[in-house]
Amino acid sequence: MKKQFTIIHNQQGFLLLHVVWVILIVLLSLHFLLYQYQTGKVIAHNQLFHIEVETLFQMAYQKFRDEVDTEEISLSYQAVYDFPQGQVTVTFLEEANNTVYIVFSIKQTGDDHVYLLARPYSLKDNN
Repeated sequence: MKKQFTIIHNQQGFLLLHVVWVILIVLLSLHFLLYQYQTGKVIAHNQLFHIEVETLFQMAYQKFRDEVDTEEISLSYQAVYDFPQGQVTVTFLEEANNTVYIVFSIKQTGDDHVYLLARPYSLKDNN
């Protein structure tokens, strides 16, 4: 007569418990890998979005410096630049302590959000 293997024929569910733990570990690993993938996609999308905003800022600032002479700038100056990625409005703002800021209002194409970037600007020299 053959000898029966007690682990397989045990009626207490010993083998089933191990199988359930292995399946649980595999499912949890898959869940966390998928969550990590989705988070990575969101982070990459946000980074591309911010790179596009920074590119719009750099293009508008360079176009502003190339087109405008310092002598013809007043505090009521405003320029609007249209690019394929969005629209940038350049204005000047004077603070109470006589500091002049150049303000860039950046609105991307297809987005309702407007980004405001303010940089100190010297009206004496065009640096």
